[in-house]
Amino acid sequence: MSEPTDDLRERAREHVRQMPAETALGNADPAGGSADDPEIMDEAAREEPRS
Repeated sequence: MSEPTDDLRERAREHVRQMPAETALGNADPAGGSADDPEIMDEAAREEPRS
């Protein structure tokens, strides 16, 4: 495998700089995530579904 050129490295860095932080870190959430308290969501998930 050949070594990447400086130009390729710089283009890759620029590409990552333009990405949202979640995507750049590799853990993108397509739904956009939530700012809610996770404990409340855990409690809701434990509740039995209502019919």
